[in-house]
Amino acid sequence: MGKTVQILAGIAVLLTALAPVLAVAPAAQADTSDFSYDSWHVDYQLDTDKDGRSITHVKETLTARFPDFDQNRGLVRGLPIDYEGTSTDPRDFSVTDLEGKPIPFELEKDDTFIAVLTGNDDYVRGVQTYVISYTLSDTILARDDGSADEFYWDLVDFEHEQPIKQFSANISLSPELASKLNGNYRCYAGAAGSNNECNMNRNDSGTEFTVPGIPLAPQEGVTVAIGLAPGAVTQPGARLPNFALDTLPLYIGGITAASGIATGIAVLLFRRKRRVSRGVVVAQYDVPATLPPLIAGPIVGAMASPVPAEFVHLAVSGVTRIEEAESKKKSKPAIRLMDLTRIGDELDAETTRDLFPSQTVGEVVEIPQKSEIFARRMSVLKSLGSSQALKRGYFENVASPVGRKLGFVTLGVTAILVVFAVIGIMTRNSVTPFIAIAAASVGLVLGLVGVIRQRVHTPLGAETREYLEGVREFIRVAEADRIRVLQSYEGAERFPDGTINVVHLYEKLLPYAMLFGLEREWSKTLETRYQESPGYVPYWYPAVGLHGISSFNSTLSDFTSSLTSSASYTSSSSGGSTGGGFSGGGGGGGFSGGR
Repeated sequence: MGKTVQILAGIAVLLTALAPVLAVAPAAQADTSDFSYDSWHVDYQLDTDKDGRSITHVKETLTARFPDFDQNRGLVRGLPIDYEGTSTDPRDFSVTDLEGKPIPFELEKDDTFIAVLTGNDDYVRGVQTYVISYTLSDTILARDDGSADEFYWDLVDFEHEQPIKQFSANISLSPELASKLNGNYRCYAGAAGSNNECNMNRNDSGTEFTVPGIPLAPQEGVTVAIGLAPGAVTQPGARLPNFALDTLPLYIGGITAASGIATGIAVLLFRRKRRVSRGVVVAQYDVPATLPPLIAGPIVGAMASPVPAEFVHLAVSGVTRIEEAESKKKSKPAIRLMDLTRIGDELDAETTRDLFPSQTVGEVVEIPQKSEIFARRMSVLKSLGSSQALKRGYFENVASPVGRKLGFVTLGVTAILVVFAVIGIMTRNSVTPFIAIAAASVGLVLGLVGVIRQRVHTPLGAETREYLEGVREFIRVAEADRIRVLQSYEGAERFPDGTINVVHLYEKLLPYAMLFGLEREWSKTLETRYQESPGYVPYWYPAVGLHGISSFNSTLSDFTSSLTSSASYTSSSSGGSTGGGFSGGGGGGGFSGGR
């Protein structure tokens, strides 16, 4: 028993001895930002160069307290490169200790910041002091209202993650600059955007300002503002008003936009004018065989794809028959080749050859639900109709006379605007160049629209479009009005007793109702006609008889929806991305931390 107690006591002593080591182990894995500053003091010396522009010599004395294990190799101090439209040209860097002995460092630079990385590959522990010196230009800014020049500067960055036990500052001015002080000065301390003031003292001679020591929490900074007489220093050219780069591009951009809009309007009016023949639309009950949906769609400017309408057109013409193929889950739409002699146009023949390569009467083709090959074939058919409309003289490619002239003017002004925008982006820090780029983009697009040839209706095309609009009008009007139209035409298809074969006529108009987006309304009209004809079954779509005449509307809708989906099928993919950033306040500042 006594021996057991001795063993347990020994284990307890061992754990006690290892406790500090075990406590240090997690800390050794801590981030390099896990340290603090005992003090942070800055000295700013403000002067002017031979050209009268401000120049600032900075010395920052940072005393860091690192942990007593291998975590940090030194500090990182980042400085912003640009300030209010011009570069501060950070330069003349040096890093020493308190005794002036050099400390190794390296510089890293991007478009926004230059970073001083102190130390080398050796770890540092405990209290370490770094004296970082550098020179800046153009740190004194002219106020927008012209009432004063100001040294408005962040003396310590707002991004540091470490507490600062004591921050202090000393700002001295050359006698020449000190003579131009206007007596206004302020100090602000706290988080970015804070307006809490801190103490700031001015010496008797008026050439030096001091900020007494104050503690700062992580992400708290200090900003000072010292006022001088207007024009105390010479501002860099990028900050001075420049009519050619700040204002003139806005005028040119306005001219570009106005010219571009005028170009677009000229082209639009030209296209509309070419669409009109007589300007009168007369209701029409029949469509010539030379105007199948594949070519009628482009002529009339139909939004819907003409391919489903072409398939129904072939069916109601007796060339094919729409059927329902048996399937395990549900029936699928299929098309059977019936009679090639009923083909009325070469586009109809091309469609049947595409669907039935063997051209064997009785052949059945199922419409695939998901097939990119089938969708591409249907896209080719659609393009064929559009190209045939051009080839047959319904369209021509010609530029708008007025739009072309305005287009060249717009492109010329756009080119000038781009030159100003590029120079502005390179030399100015304002939104003007980007507004100019936006206006130039609009001008480029509308200018090109004006100079390129437009596909417009020929006189034949305009006349044909108005004829097809007459077909739309016939489909759209009330049934009583349609009957009056039919009775006024002697050419309407009739039965042997002289009465009009309304059902057959309405069936032939169904594909064109699909083109006009009136499929639902017309199928209901056709369904009513079927119900008024006892025993009649649409030979072109026998499934209607199976489901009942009253279901014609929904049956046809299912077919066209399925066909439209198949004709436009494409496989899909997905992806994504994300990003972010941060911002600080005022000139100077930057960032700091451990390395």
